[in-house]
Amino acid sequence: MYPKGFLSPIQKIPAPLALAIGVVCGLLLGKLSSWNSSTTPAWRSAHTPATMRQHSKQPIQLPTPDQRYRVLDLLTTLTPHYTRECSSNVQPLYAQQIIDRYASLIGHKTPSQRSWLESLGIPSDDHVENSRRDIMPSEHKYFFAINLYNSFDIIPDLFATLFRVAAILGYQNVFVSIYENGSTDQTKALLRIYDALTRSTGMRITIRTSMRTRGAFNHRIEYLAEVRNAAFVPLHELRDTEGEYFDTIVFMNDILPCVDDILELIWQSRRNNAGITCAADYMYHEEIGAPVFYDNWVARDVNGTALENAPFEMIFHHPESSQRFQAHLPVQVQSCWNGIAILDPAPFYTPPHVKFRMAKIMDGECSASECSLICNDYWEAGYGRIMMVPRVKLAYDRKVYDIIHPPRRNYTAIRGYARLGGLPDNPRTDPQDRSWFGPHDRLFTEEESEPLNFVPGPSHVWCWGWDGAGDLEGPDVDPIWEEMSNKSRRQDSVLVRHDRNIVL
Repeated sequence: MYPKGFLSPIQKIPAPLALAIGVVCGLLLGKLSSWNSSTTPAWRSAHTPATMRQHSKQPIQLPTPDQRYRVLDLLTTLTPHYTRECSSNVQPLYAQQIIDRYASLIGHKTPSQRSWLESLGIPSDDHVENSRRDIMPSEHKYFFAINLYNSFDIIPDLFATLFRVAAILGYQNVFVSIYENGSTDQTKALLRIYDALTRSTGMRITIRTSMRTRGAFNHRIEYLAEVRNAAFVPLHELRDTEGEYFDTIVFMNDILPCVDDILELIWQSRRNNAGITCAADYMYHEEIGAPVFYDNWVARDVNGTALENAPFEMIFHHPESSQRFQAHLPVQVQSCWNGIAILDPAPFYTPPHVKFRMAKIMDGECSASECSLICNDYWEAGYGRIMMVPRVKLAYDRKVYDIIHPPRRNYTAIRGYARLGGLPDNPRTDPQDRSWFGPHDRLFTEEESEPLNFVPGPSHVWCWGWDGAGDLEGPDVDPIWEEMSNKSRRQDSVLVRHDRNIVL
């Protein structure tokens, strides 16, 4: 059957080598037959070995828009624990007000406009949708920077709000950067879950975690500045590698915000072309038995005086600012942070390239908070248009949240019904809209839409420094009146240098 002498070279191969060649040939034939087998299932199990998944010639398909919407709908309706009711069952006048107020912020196409407005708990009738069809989607780009530490309890609410806000602003216009470090609870594990779910909706997000904690001898402000700067790393990476620049930065702490809280801060920031725009945050004061203003280590009024950890009517020392604050009107301040800060990113992109830092103590600079120092640097760079929005009241826990956002009660005679005559509901006369512990859906007044008249900064700012390291409970040096530079006192420190205004 074979030519003469054909088998003689094969017969000379040693038996062990021949056996090895046979095994290899058998494996190759088996592999080829498995690829061509008609009985191989079309789906790939999660238990399939990684090597087989890597060689599959059928790439995993991306989720369809319907599948992405189902994930988004699940996350925005089931996950909030504390903020679920903040935008539901709102009074009709407020619903119409925010539809009109935030229409210019919408960054998605008209066909999806109705459903996303409804995700706020706001009814959008056909006539409302038809009246918005000529509005072009905004292409303004937003960079969200978030620091988290032991934040397991607030992450569901935080992400649910992020999903809804990004859906309104447009996923293509939003990038989220989260930096978490040193958590001792299950924050890291929960972030891994939300990282995967967030990407499935199409939102661009980077979540970086670290085991780093502040050592016993690390300077507190230097450490906090490094942590905050870590959340900004993607901002510079996207500029250097993709040439992508953002128009607005939204920096958030571990707070419980509602969707319209963030939208209002963004709206006010762009309306006023502000360098920094802050909310107002609150903590529970055990001795008083009520919430008081919280972040007074950073916040300073337009005269440079520190705000007070006090009830609403006693926060500001500057009389005009106090009157505006109690009337829920935006207020110019020298510095603030207060849970959420909206920043004009221009000083990060152009010289002198501001960043979070500790004080230059050797040069005699007062060792203020890293957030106070960045406000000072904004003044120095000519972006001293800094403001606080009292309407946006933030809490860090459920107890304070429930107190500052009580349910709306039917104090007026015909709320929710069409009037047959007379004047519409007036926030100046409504008992709940006038009170500080009022519902989330308090009505807007005309004055809240008027641009602020910014004035140059003060000559001196109250500073209570924190020079030491270690786990100290508070500032450790005597307070002083620190002199500010001449640049912050000039009229051009409050000029508009980066036009981010919205079209009304």
